[in-house]
Amino acid sequence: MSTNIINVTLENFQKSVIENSEKLPVLVDFWAPWCGPCKQVMPVLENLAKSHQGRFILAKVNTEEQQQLSDHFHVQSLPTFKICYQGKIVDSIEGAQTPAKFLEALEPYMPVDESENLRQLAQADIQLGNYESALQQLAQAAQINPSNFNIHLDIVKVYMTQEELAKALELAQRLPKDVQQAPEIKALFAQAKYIELAANLSPLAELETQLQTETRNPELYYHLAVNQLAQNRTEKAMQTLLHLFTLERNYKDGVARKTLLELFETLKDSETELVNQYRRKLQSLLF
Repeated sequence: MSTNIINVTLENFQKSVIENSEKLPVLVDFWAPWCGPCKQVMPVLENLAKSHQGRFILAKVNTEEQQQLSDHFHVQSLPTFKICYQGKIVDSIEGAQTPAKFLEALEPYMPVDESENLRQLAQADIQLGNYESALQQLAQAAQINPSNFNIHLDIVKVYMTQEELAKALELAQRLPKDVQQAPEIKALFAQAKYIELAANLSPLAELETQLQTETRNPELYYHLAVNQLAQNRTEKAMQTLLHLFTLERNYKDGVARKTLLELFETLKDSETELVNQYRRKLQSLLF
């Protein structure tokens, strides 16, 4: 467990919450094993605490085991959250909230995060196309707060923008498993898979030439789609896969449909409109 995530008992409450709150705000999470919303919000809070290491402490109180603490703080419903700062309760939150809501409540009490300032400077450089400067800013930010994985995600995105796929993959593969679920990382891993597949196929231009005469060859269309995905030409690949499905839907055990469904799942958060458009097109062909 991260050093700023603590399981609180009556015995360690004074040190874990009161004394720690003299240095940093302490977010006290009153929860119970039977509470569904508690279980949903806990991983959100833990990820937030890890990515804001050194800015606040997450103190978890299992109310089933620590009834005295629950009664002392008049906890009426779960989950309930108290923010303790400089020995006092300064805010109270009831019910599961978004990460932004928790950060908004904590922000007045958290120390300035220099790594976030550097991230903002890097974002400005990215907008201007100054990628080398952006990478320098992000590298400094990562040194200040290595647990803020949003910084590493930003670096991966810059590498992808620069088409330095090998560097992006190397960094992405070192990120924690939960961070690898970010839409950009999932899309990156998918593209890497198709690059590997395309390496053993004919080049894109050669396939396009062959298809001018072999207009009903399903293998050529599948190979074309793989090449298009390897080059991140996602919509073109979806068009090709739909055409393949129309031409021969059972080719390679329905590989056109399976690949489309895989793309829909991978890109549903990053390319929502495109996914919805082609999902509808596939459904119209199915029914």
